[in-house]
Amino acid sequence: MEPRIGPDGRDDELTRALRELQAPVGGEAFWEGLERRILARISSTEDDIWWRQLARWRSGLAVAGAAAVLVAAFAAHHSNQVRSLAAYREIDATTVAPVQVASETEREASRDVTLRYVVGP
Repeated sequence: MEPRIGPDGRDDELTRALRELQAPVGGEAFWEGLERRILARISSTEDDIWWRQLARWRSGLAVAGAAAVLVAAFAAHHSNQVRSLAAYREIDATTVAPVQVASETEREASRDVTLRYVVGP
């Protein structure tokens, strides 16, 4: 089975032209030279290793971290104040009915205490 390129099938002339356009500039020597240049750059720059780059950013990262902590603390404090104020307003808005507590003493019978509770103010 022959792979089809285009509506009329394979176009060998077009395939050759595309391969020429996509071919590396210097053939296989190009890729070998590129590999040598990359490896030479990596091995010659020990001071540019990524973790050393992070060490250069240390002070900026510390400032950003401190700013993030301060913003989070402010947001938590503000949220706590808002919730406290809402709870206070909710409690203040409710009316509490007075409750009279009746207790039985040894000298009084329970009927008298109950009657005083019902009739009392």
